[in-house]
Amino acid sequence: MTSKHLGEKVHDLLDGRLRGEQAAAAMAHLEECAECTARFQELRAARDALNTAEAGIDLSFAQRLLDRDRIANIAAHEPSGNARASAPPDRRPLALAIIIGAAAFAIFGSAYAMGAPMQVGLEFASAAGTPTAQPVAYMDPAGMRTGDQLRSWIHPDFASSTLVPVEAKVLQRTNGSNVLVATLLRGMDVVVVTQEHATLIAAANDLPRANVQGIDVYVVSSEAPSQVVWQTGDVVIALGCECALATLESVAGEFPTAEGPGLADRVGAGFNELADLLP
Repeated sequence: MTSKHLGEKVHDLLDGRLRGEQAAAAMAHLEECAECTARFQELRAARDALNTAEAGIDLSFAQRLLDRDRIANIAAHEPSGNARASAPPDRRPLALAIIIGAAAFAIFGSAYAMGAPMQVGLEFASAAGTPTAQPVAYMDPAGMRTGDQLRSWIHPDFASSTLVPVEAKVLQRTNGSNVLVATLLRGMDVVVVTQEHATLIAAANDLPRANVQGIDVYVVSSEAPSQVVWQTGDVVIALGCECALATLESVAGEFPTAEGPGLADRVGAGFNELADLLP
């Protein structure tokens, strides 16, 4: 009940749902308010007519329509503070937010998928030496020891390692991927190191393996020239040497381990890939 009119309470009074003090207060209001009294009488007369109607119409719908129109007419004269909202809430901002969220999720999902490292097979080490791979950087022993040019690659700490750096170069393949090819000495043995930012194919799991410093090193060839390969972080490393397999395993143990790229790194790489696709 509002302070000025009965409002929807008139239906409760008409249906006998008001009891005690509420019913008495409503009846007292009818005695003072001609507009509510008129509405009460109109509703009662309309209900009586509907209950006795013989026309084949939806009586309940007509009654609700009559009541709703009358309520709207009275509500138009109500103070703004007492008026009840008759229009449904505007859901357009929520729909827009859902659309924007779905679009952002799709974009980030695409960037995450495109940011995944490419897969390489066991032949990636030999493929680095093909004529189509162009050199883009060269490091002499001093440059390798400082490590400034090897920051994005996995390398031993040459200050404390028994490995002696000879040279390293970065080659770029026709597909744009970079490959590091380095030469190291372990005593009199020459070890060739090949690295690429990629993911080793699952077929490597079928190879024999050796556990070196807690990492599975896959044995590609156990006889000279021996070769091993393994994954650390987002880098695949291959070692080859005209030496015993045990020598390569000891060399592999001097390479540190690395963690894989985080979510931000992978999404960032994916956005770079997406940007390259734009005209």
